[in-house]
Amino acid sequence: MSSVLKLSKLYFLGEIRRQVHLVTLFLGVILLMLPAYVNSFSMGLGAFERVAKDFGLTIIGYYGVAMAIWMGSTAVNRDIEGRSIHPILARPLTRLQYLMAHLVSMFNMLFLSLLFLALCLTVSVGILTHGADADVLMATAGDLLASTVLASACLCFSTFASPPLAGVIGAFLYLVGGLSNAFIRFFLVEDRSSYLMAGLARAFKLLLPNFEVFRLKDPAVHDLAIPVFYGPAIALYALAWIIFFTLLANLFFERRDV
Repeated sequence: MSSVLKLSKLYFLGEIRRQVHLVTLFLGVILLMLPAYVNSFSMGLGAFERVAKDFGLTIIGYYGVAMAIWMGSTAVNRDIEGRSIHPILARPLTRLQYLMAHLVSMFNMLFLSLLFLALCLTVSVGILTHGADADVLMATAGDLLASTVLASACLCFSTFASPPLAGVIGAFLYLVGGLSNAFIRFFLVEDRSSYLMAGLARAFKLLLPNFEVFRLKDPAVHDLAIPVFYGPAIALYALAWIIFFTLLANLFFERRDV
């Protein structure tokens, strides 16, 4: 386990050298200014707070998805093309440990990036409302779980596909797995009467990770109560999918000649 943590630290520092954090800092500045910009429209305190949190959490969620797809789909192939994978695997390190190091590194980067953005949004909203709101952090925790699952899936795809293809498969996984039942019912059934497409969408949702369960933005924006057991339940659900994709990635990677 210590070798995994040491290798994950090297990969984390590698992401820092690629200046991923500069994009996070730029978005943090935007989130700090966003509530003041929304408040300038004078929509009233209640509407301003909800609109600002809605926009801010949307930015945080999609940024986490973009980071997960980018980091996960390029991790393995970057090492292979740079030939840095050979001295790594020459050590007493299994391929599963190598993949776990990448996954830990990506989780750390996602955690710190999303936490920083959530704190920026919380502080900027709190300054104008003269109060602290922990709902933003709760919704961001859901985004972190979804992004980590997606990163593990893209890491799995990158063991047998090129980075562009792995990214496309990861985006497809997120889009289909994130389809809401209301969207399927309204746009595919009631609006277009496409029962075949609706059936296929529901079948895919049963086989793929359900990213809709991680979306806690609406409860955070509209002050809706969330059951106490819901947080631990989605955390275990995310962990199960992460383990599944990691083991599947190891199965593919063991058969790959590097």
